Amino acid sequence: MAQPLKKTPIKKKATIAELKEKMGLRVKVENREIKNASNADKPMDWLIMPQAFQDAVKLPGIPQGYVSTLMGWPNTGKSTLINHAIVAAQKQGLIPVIYDTENNFDFKYAIDMGMDAEPVYGEVDTEVIDPETGDATIVTENKIVEYIGNFFYFNNAILRERYGDIDYSTGKRTANKRTRAVLEDMVYSINEFLEMQANGDIEQGFVFLWDSVGTISGLKTYNSKVGNPMFDAGTISAAFQDIMDNSIPASRKVSSPYTNTMLIVNKVWSDNTSNPVGPPSLEMKGGKSIGYRSRLTILLGGQLKAGIKKLTATSKGLNYNWGIQTKVKVMKNQLPSPFNVTYEGEFICTDIGIIGTDKESQDAYKKGRIPVILKKLSEIAESNGRNETISAEDIRFEESSEDIDFE
Repeated sequence: MAQPLKKTPIKKKATIAELKEKMGLRVKVENREIKNASNADKPMDWLIMPQAFQDAVKLPGIPQGYVSTLMGWPNTGKSTLINHAIVAAQKQGLIPVIYDTENNFDFKYAIDMGMDAEPVYGEVDTEVIDPETGDATIVTENKIVEYIGNFFYFNNAILRERYGDIDYSTGKRTANKRTRAVLEDMVYSINEFLEMQANGDIEQGFVFLWDSVGTISGLKTYNSKVGNPMFDAGTISAAFQDIMDNSIPASRKVSSPYTNTMLIVNKVWSDNTSNPVGPPSLEMKGGKSIGYRSRLTILLGGQLKAGIKKLTATSKGLNYNWGIQTKVKVMKNQLPSPFNVTYEGEFICTDIGIIGTDKESQDAYKKGRIPVILKKLSEIAESNGRNETISAEDIRFEESSEDIDFE
């Protein structure tokens, strides 16, 4: 007798949505809290920069959640933009973390530009040498001993003091400290802040600011006792990889409670050898890895020379440089549309930040800063042993190009 045919159940294929649900890839929102990691970015946000910057490059400022780089020759406005980013971060509820490996951060300049930083004074013993006898006398003076405010600040000495006893092969503290800070100290410090943020110890986003690449070496160079740019380029590429490729961009996702940003000043050098028959190329110190990982790269000044104009207030043979007019150009822009634009322009760096190059902006600055300019000219006269009375009517404003060749 024939056996009845067994009906094979039809296997229904799972939909993509069902598979994502099963794999835990579907984002859920419960009581406005996002569950699971999201693949969607937050709306584009910025560290808002002055109008002169916006007019020059057609961007609102420095993008949050990205690695951005400022490059250029000395005295072209890079540190001024760093200061503006610090001020913007504080005003927008973010915490600036400053890595001053150039050891040249000017707190007074940053405060004049609007940085929230307050000097703390203390009694300090100072050795004073009598110029006639050569005798040394200890004098107690009331001096600034630190600055406090809504920021973290590290220079090389502070990095060494905080992290100089870490063995980076084991991550453990050792009995002895190194004599210098190294690149790995910065990486350890940044990761320390990110861990505090993840653990809820700090409930704000960070803006990590580094001034500048090319001023601090890695552990391999330190141990070799010999400077080697290739060692440091390799250290930067390997040590900062996870921060720049993962930690910073991951904070842009809507499931990340805080957005973290990195802004880097990169020193440059002129490569005269790669193209013997053509013009030299402008290269970043520390290798190419930071340039590759940056989504926005801005050049200050010219490519082969500084390409700046010095703006001077002159009276009775005395000169005070009140500003520097510099070029600014977006060299690389991999931001989302419609912000992926590459414009170039100019602005002026002054003692209170950047202003536009138009006559109206310059006249407004000069009018508001006349008391300061008069004071500076009087101080210059006094330092030159001249007893001059300078009035506003005596001041003339001039400009001069300064194409310093750094090759």
